[in-house]
Amino acid sequence: MVSTREYKKSEVELPDEVQESVSNFFQKMDQNGDGKIEREEAVAFWSSNFAKINAAAMFNEVDEDQDGSISEGEFRSFFANVFGSGYTTVELIEEISEMMCGSSWVDFDDGRTT
Repeated sequence: MVSTREYKKSEVELPDEVQESVSNFFQKMDQNGDGKIEREEAVAFWSSNFAKINAAAMFNEVDEDQDGSISEGEFRSFFANVFGSGYTTVELIEEISEMMCGSSWVDFDDGRTT
């Protein structure tokens, strides 16, 4: 089966506050500190909240090269795209904060089709 993913790329720069939140979220999920999030780490992160579903949703949205891991660059690029599609700094920081506390992955309305 061939993937028909289409990504709307954004060249928008994230505000410093959002960059910090994104970086903190990435580091929290990258449990072994190797600079990438593996699916197993994402499942462990959401261990008690539909872990496999949340991990699958995140990988579907963020793992652009589909190599089975998410780099910090892919993570930052995803959130830059979300910010560029109209979300505010406050909205993004609130959503990231909620996800960092274990809430479900957010399906942002960011123009991507996955």
